[in-house]
Amino acid sequence: MLLSGELHEYSCGLTYFTETFGVLQYVIERQYLVNGIALQPGEITNAFYWSDRPYTLYAWRTEQTGQGLYYFNIADRVTLKRTEFTWRDLVVDILIDANDTVHVLDEGDLPSTITHDLHDYINRAKHHLLDHHSDIIAEVKHWTRAGNCRI
Repeated sequence: MLLSGELHEYSCGLTYFTETFGVLQYVIERQYLVNGIALQPGEITNAFYWSDRPYTLYAWRTEQTGQGLYYFNIADRVTLKRTEFTWRDLVVDILIDANDTVHVLDEGDLPSTITHDLHDYINRAKHHLLDHHSDIIAEVKHWTRAGNCRI
């Protein structure tokens, strides 16, 4: 669900599930541009979800770069069920490109009507990701090297 309340649904394959951590896999059906980087049809999205963290993480190995691309989506209300993962997308995203350059995206798209508490939540999550994205990516890479999925 978007901050506006708009609902988006995606058909994904369940790769891993616990009540607090889950991974979905999605085959890209059309070209997407992520901060100027093209994601092509047929490429795989591995999406990582934690019910106790203020973000989700999407990982790609793009044909364009041949390297990993990591996209953190600041979120709340993350709920994991074997048949459905739900979360609220809080607009601001953090992209780590193939050169390990950090890009804060869509911060200017936050509506001025959000509450002070929600604005603080988003800022805390953003700063956490800016400070710890390398550790989180290392955690995900370690998890995938254990044979759980490939990125």
